Amino acid sequence: MMGVLHINHRENKISLDSHTEHRKIDLASGQYIYFKVKNSWIPVMVKYSPESGRWCFCHMENININGQEAMVKDFYDPEDPGSQKSEHR
Repeated sequence: MMGVLHINHRENKISLDSHTEHRKIDLASGQYIYFKVKNSWIPVMVKYSPESGRWCFCHMENININGQEAMVKDFYDPEDPGSQKSEHR
């Protein structure tokens, strides 16, 4: 699923919103996603930093991730029996 990262500061959550699929999935700290850089997809880990109180890419803390294009390749939605079950969870 491809979409845009959005941070909800009030609830301290990060989600991937797909306007084409009309879906939104919440991400967890420590989850791997793919971050779009020009024409490439870079695997990164999203994490919440209690020290700074913000969401960031692991080892790339200076990049603002809110509004960035991202993708998850293997997504399992327990409410959608047609979604693909991840082997990594």
